[in-house]
Amino acid sequence: MSTAPYPLIRVEPDRHGDWEVDLPDEVSPIHCRTLSEARDLAYRHAARRELCELVIRDAYHRVAHRELRGPR
Repeated sequence: MSTAPYPLIRVEPDRHGDWEVDLPDEVSPIHCRTLSEARDLAYRHAARRELCELVIRDAYHRVAHRELRGPR
């Protein structure tokens, strides 16, 4: 059970140097080769939702960016 008040979209590095985008409606994360590709995918999905939290972590797993996003 999630304790987050909004659906969460996460962008995180994986252990192989690629990036993962974890979407609330997907069972497993989507793998991307670059941070730019992962970030673009996350923003596209966030734009389609009513309201969600977007969290992007850096290569050291620190939160580099966090915001509430919704359709524009």
